Amino acid sequence: MSDHVILEGGRPGVARVQSAGAAAFARRAPFVMFGAVLAALAWVAAAPFLMLVYSSFTAEKDKLPFETTHLSFANYIHIVQDAKTWEVIGTTALFTIGATSIGIGIAMFMAWLIERTDAPCRRFLFVATLIPMAIPSMIYAMAWIQLGGPNNGFINTSLANMGLGFLQFNVFSLWSMIVIQGASLASHAYLLIAVAFRTFDTSWEEQSFICGHGRFATLFSITLPMLKPALLAAALFFTVVSMETFDIPVTLGLTSHVQVVSTQIYWSTHPESGRLPDYGLASALAIFLVAIAFALIHLYQRATRHAKKFVTITARGYRPRRMPLGAWRWPLFAAAMMFVVAAVAMPLFILIWRSLLRFYQYPSLNALNLLNVNSYRNIFGDPDIPGVLANTAKMALAAAGATTILAAATAWQVVRGSIGAAWRRRLNTLAFFPQSLPSVVVGLALIFIYLWLPVPVYGTLWIIGLAMVTRFLAYSVGALIAAQMQISPELEEASRIAGVGRMRTYLQIVLPLIFPALVAAFLWVLIHIVRELGLSLMLYTLQSQVLSTKIWLLWENGRVADACATGVMTVAALLALLALPSVGAGLRALFSRRARNHLNPCETAKTAA
Repeated sequence: MSDHVILEGGRPGVARVQSAGAAAFARRAPFVMFGAVLAALAWVAAAPFLMLVYSSFTAEKDKLPFETTHLSFANYIHIVQDAKTWEVIGTTALFTIGATSIGIGIAMFMAWLIERTDAPCRRFLFVATLIPMAIPSMIYAMAWIQLGGPNNGFINTSLANMGLGFLQFNVFSLWSMIVIQGASLASHAYLLIAVAFRTFDTSWEEQSFICGHGRFATLFSITLPMLKPALLAAALFFTVVSMETFDIPVTLGLTSHVQVVSTQIYWSTHPESGRLPDYGLASALAIFLVAIAFALIHLYQRATRHAKKFVTITARGYRPRRMPLGAWRWPLFAAAMMFVVAAVAMPLFILIWRSLLRFYQYPSLNALNLLNVNSYRNIFGDPDIPGVLANTAKMALAAAGATTILAAATAWQVVRGSIGAAWRRRLNTLAFFPQSLPSVVVGLALIFIYLWLPVPVYGTLWIIGLAMVTRFLAYSVGALIAAQMQISPELEEASRIAGVGRMRTYLQIVLPLIFPALVAAFLWVLIHIVRELGLSLMLYTLQSQVLSTKIWLLWENGRVADACATGVMTVAALLALLALPSVGAGLRALFSRRARNHLNPCETAKTAA
C-alpha cells in the first residue's frame, strides 16, 4: 500500500494517514512554487528582451522579425552611420541630464526645507509637492502648452501685456521640454530623497554649528556629503526615468520636431502616411536604450548596496531636530511657493480654465461670462466614453492585481524561499530587469511576440495589461521585498513547528502583516497604469482604447477643450486614489481611538473633562 500510519501525540488511537504521494509532493512543493514564479518572471521580463534582440538582427524595413530568415548587423550599421541617429542620441543625452538635474535639485531643496528646517506651512508644502504625481505627464504637457504657447499662451501673453516680452519663451523647444520634465520629475524624486533627510542624525550638524559654521556652510559641508549615497542613487534612478520617458517629448516635440530616442522608436513603427514602418531600426535603437538603462540600473543597485557605509542613524544619540532658519525662514518659503505656483497651481488652473471654454480666451473678468461646462457634457455624451472607462477599469485593475500578486510571490521566494541563495539572487535580478525596459521598448517587443505566437491577444485590451505588468513589476517587487524583510522568520518557523503548512502560514501570518504594503503597491501600480501613455499608444486599437489614448486622440483631433475636461477629471480621480491610504489610515486611527475610549470609561471621562 502507498499509505502509512503516523502516530501523533503518543496516544493510542490518535493517528493521521498520510499518503506517500502527498509526502513527496510536500517535499517538491517549494521547488514547484519557485519554478512557477521563475517561469512567470521569465515570460514577462526576459521574453520581450530576447525577442527584441532577435528582431534587431532580423527585421527589415516594413518586415517583422519572423518574416525573414537571415541574421544581419545591418540595422546596427545603419544607426551607427546615420547622422540623424547621433543627433537624436545627443538630444536625448541633453534632455536626460538637464531634466534629471532640475528634478533632483528641486526635490533636494523641497526635502531639506520640509524635513530638516522650521519653515512655515510644511504640511501644505508636502502635499503641494506630491500633487504632480497625480497629473499624467501628457496632461501636464498639455497644460504647459496652454501656458507657454508662442501665440496666445497665458504666461507669454501676460509678459507681453506687462512690457516684458523679452522674457517670453517657446514651450515647443528642447529647453522647455527639459524644464517641464524636471518639474514633473521633482515630486517623484522627493519621495526618495525626503526619507534620507528625515532620518538624518542632526548631531553631525550641531557639531558643525559648535565649530562656528553657518547654516548653509553646514548644509554643503556636512548634510549633503553624508547623504551622498541616497542622492546618488536617486540621481541614477531618475536618469533612467528621464532617458526613457515618452509622454512629454511626444506631446511637446511633435510640433517642433524635437525627437529623443523613445519618440524615434515610436515614429519608426508608426510613420506618417505614405511611409513604411522600420521595425529593424526601432529594434536596434531599443537595444541601445536598454543597454544604457541596464548599466545605470546596475550602478543604482551598487550605490544602494554600499549605502550602509554612510549610516547616520544609530541606537544611541539619534535626535531628529529641525534646523532654525532665522531670517531666511520666509525668503526660503517664498522660493518654495514659487515652485508650487509654477509647477502645480498654474498648470491646474489653466487646465480647468481651458476645459470651460470652447475656444481659448485670455483669463479676464470679461471672459468669465463665456465659461460653460459644454466640454464636460460632450465627454459624458461621447458614445466611446463608456467603453473607454470600462476598458481602463478592467485593464488597470487586472494588471495592478496581477502585478501585485506576482510581486508578492517573488518577494517571498527571494526572502524566504527554500531554494539556494544563488538561485534567489538570480530571481531577484530577473525581477528587476524590466526596470531597464522603457515603455515603448516593452510595447514594441510585445507586438513582435504576440504577432508571432498563436495567442489571440494582439489588438486586444489584454496585451496592454500584459505590457503594464512587465513595465511596473520591478517597482512592486522592490517595495514588497522591503516589507517581507521586516517580518521576522521566527513567526513562520513557529507556525510550521505547530504543523501548519507553508501556504496556510503565508495566508494567516505573513499576508496580514504585509497587507498595507500590498495595498500601497496595488494603488501605486494602478495610478501609474492610468497615467501611462507610451505603452497604450504602442498597443491600442479602436476597440481597446483606454483613457490615456482617448485624451491623446482628442488632443490630436483638435478637441482641446474636451481633452482638457477629460484631463481634469482624470487628475481628480488620481488625486483621490493618491489620498486613499492617508484617508484610510486616519479613519482606522479614529475608530481605534473610539474603541479604546469605549472600553476605558475613565479615559472617556478624562477626554470629556
